[in-house]
Amino acid sequence: MTNWQQQAEQYLIQGDYSKAASLYEQAIEAEPDVIAYYWHLGLLFLLQGQETEAQTTWLLVMAEAESEQLETWTEELLQVLQTEAERRQGLADYAVAWAIRQHMREICPTDLTNLLEIIALSIKLETFRGDDLTELGVIELLQTQPRIECNQQLLPEVLGQILEAEPLHPTSLEFTEACLAYLPNPEVWFWPLLSACMKIGHTLKQPTIAAGFLERYRSLDLHNPQNIEILRHLATFYQNARNYDQGIETAKLCYSLSESLPDKISGINLVLRGIMNAGGYWQEVSGACQTLESLLVSLIKEQPANLSDVETLRLLTPFFSLAHVQDQPSHFRPILNQMAEVFQRNIRDYTKERAEWYGSPLTPLNKGGIEDGAIELKSPRIGGFRGLAPEGSEVNSSENPCNREQGSPLTPLNKGGIEDGAIELKSPRIGGFRGLAPEGSEVNSSEN
Repeated sequence: MTNWQQQAEQYLIQGDYSKAASLYEQAIEAEPDVIAYYWHLGLLFLLQGQETEAQTTWLLVMAEAESEQLETWTEELLQVLQTEAERRQGLADYAVAWAIRQHMREICPTDLTNLLEIIALSIKLETFRGDDLTELGVIELLQTQPRIECNQQLLPEVLGQILEAEPLHPTSLEFTEACLAYLPNPEVWFWPLLSACMKIGHTLKQPTIAAGFLERYRSLDLHNPQNIEILRHLATFYQNARNYDQGIETAKLCYSLSESLPDKISGINLVLRGIMNAGGYWQEVSGACQTLESLLVSLIKEQPANLSDVETLRLLTPFFSLAHVQDQPSHFRPILNQMAEVFQRNIRDYTKERAEWYGSPLTPLNKGGIEDGAIELKSPRIGGFRGLAPEGSEVNSSENPCNREQGSPLTPLNKGGIEDGAIELKSPRIGGFRGLAPEGSEVNSSEN
């Protein structure tokens, strides 16, 4: 790079585009056959808002290119624009980067990576619309055979951003389907996709749309170990959308494919959820309840202690169906208590550090400042703090405006049973009521 080119580069960084353009114009006069000068000059025109001049500068040169030169020159121009677009993105100058990439798109409309960058920039600028996916031709390009080159790291990133920005737009579903077929390892995209589906189906209350995304994923026939997880959420979305027949059928399939006891309990609970909400399945409800009870008893006998957090949390809800169908507390309460023990044991196992922290003894209050026997409840007045501070303190002082009579007197509490001065805070104990009842009462008795 010559001295004047370094100076032009410095002007570009400083934003003095006219001085940089002047240097390139002088260079073109001196060396008109150096094609690269035209690419940089056109870029400088573009940065000054002179789009017509920029395009004219590029096109006049392209018009003189031989057929074998055209592809090479186009790649050189795109590289100049790409370098500046990336620099602008690094500076968070997204609007200028977006404008540059739009001109790159005009030069090469099938550059999939550039189109994805345009979408990502539009999302950052909050100008993205779902229809942009169709207008840019991204979905069509992803469906092209043979597959065209694309940045495999950028594609899933943009997919996640689109599902966050426009999850309910119809083109988002089409784009997702095209991406899943395009990615080399779509199995790894299951959990991010499921997270988006949970938001769509539960937070945004659109279970039909959420089911559509999972249906597209399942149609890939990936032999995915998460197949039961897909069925579990599909059944829930179908049922929430009141598509009960499909929800019940999917729940039954989920149950039939389940192998572990926690998965079977979750599966039969989904079946119960569907047939109880649909109505007209009383005989099946009775049979499913018996199956669920049998599975819960089996789990209690097994006493698992290494369930995952998801498996453990799913044990919270299945039992309620039984109590709802059959009012037999003496029969079901022992089962519920034992299930609670299984639940607690596993919760403590995978949250061991926090469980130990919550289970540690509390620091005695008198170490921090409340002295044992230092506070005496002299008068249970309402509306102030009198009686909750040591004798002679400012709070109990007659000079305290809070202790002066204002308006009509309050009804004495001792009419209701608490006698003035009858309660004395002897010991600030935690976890019991000692010190909060009259002397000699059963609560404070040593026999308690």
